[in-house]
Amino acid sequence: MAHLSVRKDSESSLASTEHKDHKPGKVKHFFKGIMPTLSKLSKAFLLPIALLPIAGVFLGVGAAIANAADSQTALWYFGTVLNKMGDVCFGNLPILFTMSVAMAYTKDAGVAALTAVVGFLVMNGMQAALLGVGTPDQYGNPTWTLLFHKDIPNGLITSNIGVNSLNTGVFAGIFVGAIAAGVYNKFHKTQLPQAISFFSGTKLVPIITFFAVIPLSFIFMILWPWIGKGLATFGTESGKLPMGLDSFVFEIAERSLVPFGLHHVFYAPLWWTNAGGSISQTFNNANDVWSADLNAMFNGIKGTQWLTNWIGSHSEWASTYSVTLDQTGWNNLYQSISNNPSKDVQDLWAAMGDQTMMAKTLANLKVINFTDLQDLGLNLGRFQSGKFGFMLLGLPMAALAMWLTVPKQNRKQVMGIYISAAFTCFLTGITEPIEYTFLFLAPWLFYGVHMPLAAVSFLLAGMLHTHVSMTVSGGFIDYIVFGVIPYFSGAVSGSDGWLSMFGVLFVSVGMGPIYFFAFYFAVKYGKVMVPGRDTSTDGADAKLFTKDDYKAQHGQNRDGSPLESNSYTSSKSAVETARYDKAAKIIHFLGGQTNVVDVDACASRLRVTVKDSSIVNKDGIMSLGGSTGALIRGTSVQVIYGGEQEAIKPRMIEILSIQRKQAKMGVSAVSNSNTPIASTTPSLKVMLVDENMMVDCPKCGEKFQVELINDHMKQKSVTKKPTAKKIVAKKETTKPVVKKAVAKPVAKKETTKPVAKKTAAKPVDAHKESADFLKNVEAKYKKELAAKKPVKSADKNMSSAQRAKVDGSDSITEARSELQKHANQLRKVAKDRKIKVKNVNLRDMTKKELITYMQTIANTINSAK
Repeated sequence: MAHLSVRKDSESSLASTEHKDHKPGKVKHFFKGIMPTLSKLSKAFLLPIALLPIAGVFLGVGAAIANAADSQTALWYFGTVLNKMGDVCFGNLPILFTMSVAMAYTKDAGVAALTAVVGFLVMNGMQAALLGVGTPDQYGNPTWTLLFHKDIPNGLITSNIGVNSLNTGVFAGIFVGAIAAGVYNKFHKTQLPQAISFFSGTKLVPIITFFAVIPLSFIFMILWPWIGKGLATFGTESGKLPMGLDSFVFEIAERSLVPFGLHHVFYAPLWWTNAGGSISQTFNNANDVWSADLNAMFNGIKGTQWLTNWIGSHSEWASTYSVTLDQTGWNNLYQSISNNPSKDVQDLWAAMGDQTMMAKTLANLKVINFTDLQDLGLNLGRFQSGKFGFMLLGLPMAALAMWLTVPKQNRKQVMGIYISAAFTCFLTGITEPIEYTFLFLAPWLFYGVHMPLAAVSFLLAGMLHTHVSMTVSGGFIDYIVFGVIPYFSGAVSGSDGWLSMFGVLFVSVGMGPIYFFAFYFAVKYGKVMVPGRDTSTDGADAKLFTKDDYKAQHGQNRDGSPLESNSYTSSKSAVETARYDKAAKIIHFLGGQTNVVDVDACASRLRVTVKDSSIVNKDGIMSLGGSTGALIRGTSVQVIYGGEQEAIKPRMIEILSIQRKQAKMGVSAVSNSNTPIASTTPSLKVMLVDENMMVDCPKCGEKFQVELINDHMKQKSVTKKPTAKKIVAKKETTKPVVKKAVAKPVAKKETTKPVAKKTAAKPVDAHKESADFLKNVEAKYKKELAAKKPVKSADKNMSSAQRAKVDGSDSITEARSELQKHANQLRKVAKDRKIKVKNVNLRDMTKKELITYMQTIANTINSAK
């Protein structure tokens, strides 16, 4: 088992006092702390984002099938089912973000996710109770009242998982998830007084969260109506910037945050809140303009011509709701969308954010399409379509350029890594192997070449009014699903509608050569040593770099925290230390981490599943105190605590997690955080470690994170093989010298080999180890074993504890677990040698009976030789 090395308290306290009175140190510490927090938030977004690709496929394909089929037919039902399966994911993004944020900050704790859902329901339930119907506006649209806010627009109210409340997009979900995570981290190990101990631990978390979201709900009720209107105005006005400038600025900001892993945090509001635009706001703005200058509007695109185009694309809807070429026709259309009882159309009206609006539009092409919204001033896809330009061909051509800068003698060896990275980028839009390679080797290539070119790609896509959505990245698969299929489903209309879907291909074809020549000359004349360019090697070990490599180069973990943290401290209260120590001892008495399969708890019991219950030391667990009994049934161990189990369970899980990581690595670990964990041996002092522990490579001595050490060791084993061959070859070429000078040392080495084998004695021969242990016990307790005190037949039903007092076992100080361990080993030796021995339950034997049983087995084994 690897040992934990822990820094002394004095060192950490000294480090903290050095910066105590210096403001620059405090500022630096603040930014060091905020980066991991924001990185975790960015990581939290990946869980719902990962769901969107499959949801998007079902949404797009389903809409295409349903729109092409006659209503109420089997094919129409099939397409509608697929469409709704995808649509429901986009429609419930707030609750998905709530759960994912809670899990991201609590190491994927399911209890935290459930708690976040409870908090989200409570917050929206409060708003629903205080929400009132206001006076309809001048167009007949309903408005709402909330606290002192009057006439809240209908677009700012929506149904959140069946509850009418504020339409906050994903913002409220993020805040509720953060609160749930904070409450979980603070209270999930809390032990309440005995009278109310049932509510201890994880059961306490949702109760506290229930009350914690009350002030948050009031904050949103007071501020969000103003914030929502402000974001809606920003989304609308930013779309009026000329020539795709809004898309250009977006990509400059988004791409600059990629190295820090914060780009998800940046684009989230633009994709999923009204900061990226709003369907209802777009229609309301159009309504205002039409009413203000009716005659002017009817001579322009938003007047008669707009209605003419719309009716041509949606004749069925126009016929149903009497949409004609006049103001009355427009009013009928407006009311048919804003006040439609259909849940689908209500979701369309409430849609906000670039990606969400595109998803809802694809689900309601019978009502509106991308071209209709474009003519009303809403350019959907402005924060997405530009990625196809540099992901389909731009970066793949950059990879090709980097490969061609490699010397010809090395090109064949490194061709695979460049071609595979380029094809992956083209097919799926995953850019990490390419982007992080030049970001790692020459950051100026990323910020000076790639980022401006990516922004130009967005600028061109915005100028062409392209409307191609995506899930996460702009690869060929996403283009087929969100570009080609929607085109044939009627997502665009008009004579130039084709350009809205196929324009990204023109941008991609144009960006490809630009990327190629820019990177070829930049790498070649900038002397960037991309993989394979080093002429001193044959390129066999060349590889592209990843985000982990880039983070490690800058002294950071995956979450952005420092690899070596100065904030480490082991100053825990005596009570907390005692709890971890107790949890560690329980693991020890259960047979160690290798014997524990699962840890759980119910209302009054700690429930543990083990591999072998015969090595569980029930008496040892009971000796720790706090329990009123313990039961062992098969592989199930139940310890009755009555309430304390809720405090023991999370600490046991935490300890087991670290112990198993150490066991898996088999190397020493150095802590760099303050998450507490106890050592395996109960007598050792409780130590503090965390998941970001650093480990020493046994081959080179360098420090790496646990997650990265395996890859590093594989690389070391690969790179050492050629050098070993070269050394052997050199020795063979100098045979005369080796024979004379190294003859004696060689002989010494040969004599030391047997010694090395003896010291290695791989957990020594089990039979010999247990036999030696038995001899020592027999010699130590010769008198006790000789003084037989047989149990009377009338007392055969006594427990092992009662028999121990009668037969003298109380005087034997050896740990019961040790006796059971060696009895098991001897029994296994006999079984391996096909020697029949009496199979008994070791847990029901006294210590003296265990020794006698071991003597019997040992004698049987010896006599069988």
